[in-house]
Amino acid sequence: PAGAPLPAATRVGPVRVQVASLDRSLAYYRDVIGLRVVDHVDGHASLGPSDDARVLVELGERPGAPRADERPHTGLYHFALLVPDRATLGAFVRHLSEHGVHAGA
Repeated sequence: PAGAPLPAATRVGPVRVQVASLDRSLAYYRDVIGLRVVDHVDGHASLGPSDDARVLVELGERPGAPRADERPHTGLYHFALLVPDRATLGAFVRHLSEHGVHAGA
């Protein structure tokens, strides 16, 4: 609300995603999205940009976890990754298309 702004020091942390198959999800986030595996231990993995140490996505494996579109629960609908400019965005959308991934609203 207008009368309750967030403090200037507020920062968003990593997105945590529960997945049925860590190997499948790692392949997607690494090969399609382009994130780097920062850490991978015992059913959990942290991923970040290739050029710095920040963690943007944390994956936790839960075998048998239902897909988001198979369950009647609310959860993470989407998250955004900022790219530096329109040319980079265009190249990334082209890359997604080459992998058969739909991007956009």
